[in-house]
Amino acid sequence: MLKTLLFVFAFSSFAHAQYVGFAKGNQLSATPVQGRVHVVCNGFNGTGAALYSCHDVILNPAAYDHFIGPKDSRADGVILIVKHEDGSVRDRASSYDGVRGKSHDAFNLWISTLFQKPILEAGVNTVQYRIFSGKILLTEGRFQAVVTRGAARTCPNAQYNSTDNNDCNSQYSICQRYFEEYNNCHP
Repeated sequence: MLKTLLFVFAFSSFAHAQYVGFAKGNQLSATPVQGRVHVVCNGFNGTGAALYSCHDVILNPAAYDHFIGPKDSRADGVILIVKHEDGSVRDRASSYDGVRGKSHDAFNLWISTLFQKPILEAGVNTVQYRIFSGKILLTEGRFQAVVTRGAARTCPNAQYNSTDNNDCNSQYSICQRYFEEYNNCHP
């Protein structure tokens, strides 16, 4: 009888176990992409030409993603504390929909900007999550997000004609457009 009760309890606990991690998964791939773009500019603000060598590292399945965690109607905030293989730590907070068990904001996993560094790095990232109701800690736990290096891809050379001379001075925007049009060098 005791074994039956233990089995039922263990089974019901397992059945209610919830996924915790990023909405699109915790196994990610960082793929270097590269290519060359020739831009010819001829417009009202002048003429020019530029040859850009474009490079980026694309995170698949997504560079931004929501955190999925425990459902608790009292929860309204989440903090992710991410420890990288080298021992460095980054943390980010978001409001949290406890009924759905999902962060309101997508976290910046990979894109480095002037104002924010991404929370993940290549390798094993140990993510500690803390779910709050106001300032009261409701629950916490851990999961791992693993970023592996994908094989480098090269896009075909491209040429753009522009009516705006500023495009001949804007490598970042041209390279972003280039990678978007070539689907990040997917064949």
